[in-house]
Amino acid sequence: MAASDGRRVGLQLAYSDGLGKRLGKAGAVWFAPRRMWVVELGAATSQDKPDPERQAARLMTWLDGQVEGDYDEAGAHQVVRAAIVATEATYFTQLLDVQIFPLVEGGFAVSFQYDLPMVKAMRSLGGRFHKFASAWEVRGAAPAILAAIKAVAGVDEEFVFVHERPLVLEQLAAAPASEVPIKVPGAAPSFGEASTDEEGIDKGAGFLSAIAEPSGVIDVDEDALAAEATAAGLRDYQVVGVRHLLRQDSSCLGDDMGLGKTRQTVVAARMAAASELLRAVPPESAGSPVLPRVLVLCPASLRINWQREINAVYPNDLVGMVGQDRMEMLHGCRWVVANYERLGGLVREMDLQFQVMVVDEAHYLKEHMSGRTRNAFVLACRIPRRFLVTGTPLLSREIELHTLLRLSGHRLGSLRLNDFRKRFTGSRERRAELASELRGWLLRRRKDVLKDLGTKDRQVRHLSPAEGLAGYREILADMTLGVMPKIVKLRQTLEALKLQFIVEAIESRSAGDKFIVFCEYMGTVKALKAALAALGVVCVTLVGSDAPAARQRSIDAFQQDPDTTVFITTTAAGGVGITLTAANIVLFASLPWTPALMRQAEDRAYRLGQKRDVLVLVPLVDQTIDQQIWALLASKTALEQDVVEAVCTQVDTKATKAVRPRMADMLAMTAMAE
Repeated sequence: MAASDGRRVGLQLAYSDGLGKRLGKAGAVWFAPRRMWVVELGAATSQDKPDPERQAARLMTWLDGQVEGDYDEAGAHQVVRAAIVATEATYFTQLLDVQIFPLVEGGFAVSFQYDLPMVKAMRSLGGRFHKFASAWEVRGAAPAILAAIKAVAGVDEEFVFVHERPLVLEQLAAAPASEVPIKVPGAAPSFGEASTDEEGIDKGAGFLSAIAEPSGVIDVDEDALAAEATAAGLRDYQVVGVRHLLRQDSSCLGDDMGLGKTRQTVVAARMAAASELLRAVPPESAGSPVLPRVLVLCPASLRINWQREINAVYPNDLVGMVGQDRMEMLHGCRWVVANYERLGGLVREMDLQFQVMVVDEAHYLKEHMSGRTRNAFVLACRIPRRFLVTGTPLLSREIELHTLLRLSGHRLGSLRLNDFRKRFTGSRERRAELASELRGWLLRRRKDVLKDLGTKDRQVRHLSPAEGLAGYREILADMTLGVMPKIVKLRQTLEALKLQFIVEAIESRSAGDKFIVFCEYMGTVKALKAALAALGVVCVTLVGSDAPAARQRSIDAFQQDPDTTVFITTTAAGGVGITLTAANIVLFASLPWTPALMRQAEDRAYRLGQKRDVLVLVPLVDQTIDQQIWALLASKTALEQDVVEAVCTQVDTKATKAVRPRMADMLAMTAMAE
């Protein structure tokens, strides 16, 4: 198949080894929305005069140089010529996702799906490309930008989304070197020549964000809170969490994993949406009633979990899924759930209004330069209430908090990134100042609020495998490998070496023991599953490629079937957002890169609903990078203790006692009604 809009030609080609690399070097660009390789018609033909026959012939000559092997050249020529003759002017341009953002300091940022004619349009305007923003900075008026986009790239104004709210473009601060770096010898990185389409482009290191409306204090209706808390079956500390979210326009609920952050947030978000709508549209106002609506942003794997939790508390509320339900349907839903990769469509849907935005696993937005972070900023500026939810607000560095603070409207978020870094990083004293500033915005409770929860004991087991280390040393000595590829191979080798220990630990289980095994690599998941199956041990797996229904089947089988003994997963796929309290032993085949991710993973078992003590086993292979990574985790743990754990708040007993009589009254009234 071929298609052309007069400036571009798109080709659908059968896969062959190396074809993509050859096409890219020859000037073609992969255009995912149409699943085509696209070339500029002029670039492919070197022909200014619009002669379809000659254009098709020149394009075929160009294509012959890229495609290896036999193919129907005459048929391909006919298809290409037909496409050039019957041009479709908007075939590509309607899917370029061109967006223009005004900038606080003047000028505009322009983003789009990569396209050579659009790059030419930006260069004609003297634009500067910012890699971390994935956008061009252009000085000038919006009409001039629109005119250049139309004249040079053929993009009609109807396909360009011009934002009203200005964004901030600032330089990305350089990350400091790790205090405990992972050191392995490796080949020096190779630096290839720049591709021809980037020659002469002025480049910058800016990223885009937005400063949300400053957060303010709001009165809480304690009677309404008591009623909702009673209906939802909240514990005392959870009532405090709901109140924390309700009494500010924006704040962060950072409870330790397993304390029921999702349920607290569901109750708070529904109450806040109703009160916010009432404040904006009083009952006496004319017009049809407007539905209070909550937007939930979360990782894709947690969408079903959110739907279940919402309907567990509010069974009659409609929950819509972005990407699964039509946009028209979402307008009739009280809750809209979107994974981070689906935010682009919501950015353009100005008529779909929300009163509350919930950002679950908010640490997913720690990277300033990601597209999902930019989209989240755009949405946050339209939504009056913003609730950030994460058990790991800080993974590796203090600077990660800057994005969350800016997204929520905290006054520290208005600081430039470099100013934030200078003020709050580099020493324990600066981190203590940051922790002090976070109090009131961040509410964090440890698991000691769960009086009926057992203990969690983490034990390191040092291994010295008799066989296999020769392969490890061979990889370590290979100077043709770069540092990062070498680290990956070393970790894969170590993970495989730990399989015997893991299998033996499972074989020596006591009656009733259940295990979660966290791996980093798919090869280990498959090998461990096969080894356990050979021993007659019933196990289930959960990996990133599993469909939501398959994920849930694995979780349900492990939680409900006493014969299903082992749950094998990866830290990325199974380390967040699921409950696996049937397990009482957790094993790590490899170490995650941050202590927060490790704790988050092991707390799939150690959380609300766990009735047994939990044992975490960490096998480390002596005299390998395992020891370096373990030291790195210790260093990052100290940083986390200085900032996040320093904010840890005990349950507000005074506020809890005040709401208890109201909750008791609600329960008595319910009993009388029954």
